[in-house]
Order: sequence, then structure tokens, then C-alpha cells
Amino acid sequence: MLELVLTLLRLAGIEHGYFRLAEFLTFRIIMAAITSLTLSLTLGHRVIVWLYRQRFRDAGGEFRSIDTHSKRGTPTGGGILILLAVVTAVALWGRLDNAYLLAVSAAFVYFGLVGWFDDAQKVRFKSALFGLGQMAKTVLQLGFIVPFGFWLVSDLSPLPSAMRSQLLVPFVKTPLGDPGRMVFAVFAMLVFFSVVNAVNITDGLDGLVTGPAVTTALLYGAFAYVLGNAVLSHYLLFAMLPGAGEMAVFAAALAGGLLGFLWFNAYPAEVFMGDTGSLAIGGGLASMALLTRQEMLFPIVGGIFVANIAASLVQEKIGMRIGRRLVLRAPLHHGQTERGIAEPKVVIRFWIIAFFLMLIAGLSLKLR
Repeated sequence: MLELVLTLLRLAGIEHGYFRLAEFLTFRIIMAAITSLTLSLTLGHRVIVWLYRQRFRDAGGEFRSIDTHSKRGTPTGGGILILLAVVTAVALWGRLDNAYLLAVSAAFVYFGLVGWFDDAQKVRFKSALFGLGQMAKTVLQLGFIVPFGFWLVSDLSPLPSAMRSQLLVPFVKTPLGDPGRMVFAVFAMLVFFSVVNAVNITDGLDGLVTGPAVTTALLYGAFAYVLGNAVLSHYLLFAMLPGAGEMAVFAAALAGGLLGFLWFNAYPAEVFMGDTGSLAIGGGLASMALLTRQEMLFPIVGGIFVANIAASLVQEKIGMRIGRRLVLRAPLHHGQTERGIAEPKVVIRFWIIAFFLMLIAGLSLKLR
């Protein structure tokens, strides 16, 4: 918004001094992170108190040996703080006429609202087992994912026509192939749906999601910046995506908002992000992955998310059918706590893995 205002002032011949810095993308990226982080830290306590007064408190659930009783009564739905911080920062420092930025922001907000409704249902019925049903949640998710998939390959997409349906593989210079727009649209929908639910299922321990979410956001933000820059994209042998750099503003805002939220969500958590936060994060990451055309990189940089949902699917779809436990406990983080490892140690170890995976994925910028 500020960038557009300054552009209008410049066209009108009005000098604006130091505010001219807002014309530079790198400055706006940094300011988006600072703004989001500051808002999360300053508004955090107020949001927690508001959630508590609204009786928006975690009700737990009966998950056999998984201890949820100790967490009952903690305010939930704290993802609303992340939403407020990120949206405000993006509105201030992003170009609101940029299709890339509008798309990732829309995904972030839409899935955050779906999560808020789910959290409200859980609070209403006083149990984590009585949120939105799986079918209802799937329908609401597909309500955004399906149009997004078709938009991605349509002539309305900001992506260059030649790239709308190409399969791009990390560490490989040339596209794997072009299956056609309709096939790729379906593929994009599957990727989006999987990423959103992988992030959602990983939100099971205090502060756990923050580590891999921040590293994933930063990596895709770096890709967005490179792809939107003519010099860098040419040097690193990537096809340029004009305007894609604005997604780096969103990525920085998301990272800042998450770190600010972690101040209150670190063990022992004062507030949970709930589905409001986890679904919003998933929507933002999924849309960035697809719009940077680096969706194939997600299994690496988002390896924590992928491993968690893979373990859950293996146990649910195969283990339950054959009557055997194929993993100690799904998702994987609960398996670690069941082994007797302290929750904070499990979280820190997962963060370390996430950071390592980000570095490996980052190599694909140059090693191609």
C-alpha cells in the first residue's frame, strides 16, 4: 500500500524523502518482517486475554495414551494473532495490485477462516473431537483449492504461459515435461490439499509448527525474490516471473508473525494457534510453492510436514486394515513423546531437522 502511495506522490511531483525507501523491494521485505513481529509481540497478551474471556479454550480430547488433559483450558484459536499481524504487514508493505501477493494472501486468509470456524465448533462442543467433520472440512478446503488450481493454469494466471503446466524438478535445469493444463491443474490441487493438511496435522506440540513453517516460508520467499529479479534469475538460470518478488513480502511477514507468536506458544504454551493458525499457514505455504513453481521442492524443505502426514496415512490406511501398528504413534512427534522424550526436546530436534532441510533445499538455487 505504501509503495503505491509513494508512486502516486512521485507521479504528482511531490518529494517524500526517506519514505522513498519503500520503493525498494528489499526494504519492504525487511519492514514486513519487523512489522509482523512487532504486532505479534505487542498484541499477543491482549489476544490471549480476549480468547480467554470469550471462553475460547482448548477442550482436549480422548486420544488414549496421548496426554491432552494437561493442556485443557489453554486459550486456543491464537492463529488469529498470526492472521492479524501478517495481513496488516502485507497490506502496509506489499503491492496490493500484484496478482501473486493477492493470491497467497487470499489463500492464507481463507484457510485461516476455515480453521477459525473449526476451532469455534470444538470450543462449542467442548471437545477436540467435535470440530468440523472430515467431509465438511474437505469440502470447505476444496472450495478454494479447486478454483485456485484452474486459475493457476488459466490465461488469468500471472505465470508465463509456457510455465503454467510444466513439471519442474529441483536440481534439474530443464522441465521434466508438460502433462497439459488440465492434468497439471489436478496435480496442483492434490499438492495444495496435501500441504495444507500436512501442516495441520503437524500442529501437535507447543511451538512445533513454527520451526518448519518459518524455514519453509523463508526458502520460498528467497525463491520468489530470485524469480522476480531479472539479474538473479538470469544468473541462476531460472525463468523470470515478473512480479513474483512480492511473495517475498508475504513470506517475511509470515516468518515474523510466527516468531512473535512463538513468544507465547513456546512450551509451556500460553495459547495454541489451533486450526486457525495451522490451516492458514498451510494455505500460504501451498500457494507460494505452486506460484513459484517449486512445488516439487516441498518434500525436501517441508520434510517435517511430509513425514508426519505420511506416517499418519500409513498407519490409518494400511496399519489399521492389517491390524498392526506400523509406527509407534502417528503423527511422528507423538511417537517421540511416547518414548519418554520431553516435549521441548522433541520440538527443538524437529526444528534442527527443519533448518537442515532448508539448507539442502536452498542448494537447488545453484546446483542445477
